[in-house]
Amino acid sequence: MRNLLFLTLALCAGGLVPIQGALNAHLGKSLNHPLQATFISFFGAIVVLVLLLILLSPSLPSLADLRSTPALYYTGGIYGVIFVTAILTLTPRIGIANTIVATIVGQLIVSVILDHFGVFGLARHPISASRIIGCVGLLVSLYLIQFRH
Repeated sequence: MRNLLFLTLALCAGGLVPIQGALNAHLGKSLNHPLQATFISFFGAIVVLVLLLILLSPSLPSLADLRSTPALYYTGGIYGVIFVTAILTLTPRIGIANTIVATIVGQLIVSVILDHFGVFGLARHPISASRIIGCVGLLVSLYLIQFRH
């Protein structure tokens, strides 16, 4: 039952991605440059994060914790910039559905590979026939969504 709650939350969070993509795509058109739109998007995120940090007032990480964290783990924001910029650049060109389905296919394939090898200290989940079928199914959905009629 607990997994159902978490899956429902993940589905809801996933539902926000096309909304964010559509809004950012319009922002990119309005500002005439995708990086400016990405900056505005991340600036808004920083404002919300600062407000949440003030409201929740979690303790700051210790200097020792910051130093002991592998440098690679601090690069997640770079991927966020690439992702947001790609979404807002691609959406006006290929549509929100094509953009989101393509990014989901990419996410799933890379996730299955990361799971298989237990990358970044994550638990290993070996590639299985059902996972391969799931990836192929999403590739088929990417193909099918291209048809307009």
